[in-house]
Amino acid sequence: MFGGVVGTAAVATESSMMDERQQRIFNELSERRPDLASMYRAALVLLAEPAKAGEERTRISQICHSMREVMNRVLGAMGTTASPRIRPSSRDQVQALPDLLSQFPELSLDGEGDSIPVPRAVAVIFEKLIKTAVQEKGRSRDDIASLLTDDGNSDHLAVKRWIETRTFFVKWAHLHGVSPESSKLPNDDLLRTHVAVFDELFDAVITEFFERLHSIEDLLADINAVQEAGDE
Repeated sequence: MFGGVVGTAAVATESSMMDERQQRIFNELSERRPDLASMYRAALVLLAEPAKAGEERTRISQICHSMREVMNRVLGAMGTTASPRIRPSSRDQVQALPDLLSQFPELSLDGEGDSIPVPRAVAVIFEKLIKTAVQEKGRSRDDIASLLTDDGNSDHLAVKRWIETRTFFVKWAHLHGVSPESSKLPNDDLLRTHVAVFDELFDAVITEFFERLHSIEDLLADINAVQEAGDE
């Protein structure tokens, strides 16, 4: 349906929307997970073009959805998950709550007083859910720290910046019960600022990786040269 000239022009247009750092990030993602690279490029393409009248919220959602997916999945793509995933997840446990509570139709958690008696089975389930949520939050920070820091410091400023930016994308990726006023929507400068935080942090990771790789290659070359000299 489309000719080769049109396709080439489209690719060139998308490439011109990336600066040198973004192109480096895109190439790295393409090597590891092409679907993430495509998501990342889609966000940049949308951000480079103004929204059509009446579609401002949709555009924001699509940009933030793409960036959220990239930030959530790049940890696994880089092989930096700190620990096994917790099973069952807090999400799975929440989905099971209606079946549990149906066994106790008289249960009320909004009674008066500081303490409310509940059946032991319900208390055990809620305790497990709370502990799982705490573990998942800690695991998420540990995974991010494993990607961004040398010592796995989950209190590092880079970890805090990553989480704040991901939280922003998660917030605006979804539509909610009430549509916010146009004045309440994030503008393009704010969107670009958060994309730039991801770019800065992730580019530091891949740049350090290649610097280390080149250092190792140089070291191995020196070792091989010494061994060859000794064999002569």
